[in-house]
Order: sequence, then structure tokens, then C-alpha cells
Amino acid sequence: MTHLILQNKNNTSLANQQEERLQRIIDQTYDKLFGVLFALCKDHDLCADLVQQAYIKIWEHLDSIRDDEKVMALLKVYGRNLFLDELRKKARQEQALSQYTPESTTPSPEEKLIEKELQRKLQVTINKLPAQQQQIFRMHKEQAFSYRQISSRLDITTGTIETQMNRALKFLRKELGK
Repeated sequence: MTHLILQNKNNTSLANQQEERLQRIIDQTYDKLFGVLFALCKDHDLCADLVQQAYIKIWEHLDSIRDDEKVMALLKVYGRNLFLDELRKKARQEQALSQYTPESTTPSPEEKLIEKELQRKLQVTINKLPAQQQQIFRMHKEQAFSYRQISSRLDITTGTIETQMNRALKFLRKELGK
């Protein structure tokens, strides 16, 4: 029984030593590793993930690493390999997506009929807008004019245009929601 207690204490002490060792390695190498990997991927979130995965690999092999001074080289190799794995994974995903073709992109006759009816209802409702609101709405939504362009063409402020657009959209939501 005493032998088991001593063995557990030794295992706990060894685990604590390993955790402290890993923390020292992280403290000494984190900024440099992050910089190296960021130069590769140019993506902050991906870089943070790669750094974390590299440290997990170090943790998994910590028993076999004898020289903490050379651990940075190992971290760079792990990080680079993880980055390359990520690139391969994205390439496979993009290839799979490029091979995917939806079964049908042509709307069915029923869908065409529904779309046509919705467009008709929308046009009838737009026609109910006051003249200036209707003109502003059509210029912005149908002709893709910016507020600034509408302002110069109609000689009204962009604030007025914004107010008229908000009123028009509120009216259309109310009418079409019925």
C-alpha cells in the first residue's frame, strides 16, 4: 500500500514537472512561433489554431524531447506541416464543391407562377406609394442609384431620401405582409 502511495506521488510530481516544462516552452517560443506561422497563413484565427495544435503535438511527444533549446525547430516543423495539412483540406473541400451540381436550378412552373404573382403584387403595392417616395424607391432599388446620386438628380437632401426610403419600405412590408 505504501508503495502505491509513493508511486502516485511520483506520477503526480512527474506530471506537474511536465506541465511546468511545457509552460516554460510556451512562454519562451509563443511569440516567435506565432510570427512564423502568421507569415505563412496571413490569418490570425487560423494561426492561433495552428499554434495551439503545434503545442498539443509537443505535449504528446514531450517525453521524447531531450533538448528544450531545440524545441523551436520542432515547433516550426509541426506548425508548417499543420498549415500544409490545412491547405490540402481546403483544396479537397473546394474540389468537392466544384464537382457538386445542384439537381435543378430551373424553377418549376409552379415556382415561376408564384414568382410572377409576387412581382405583380409588389408592383401594385409600389404604385400605391406617394409619387416622390415611389420615384426615390424605384431609382434606388430598380435602377441601383445611390442616395447621393438621387440627391443630385432630384435636388433633395440625402436625409430626405433616407426618410422617404424608410417610409416606403415600412409601407411595403405592412402591405405585403397582409
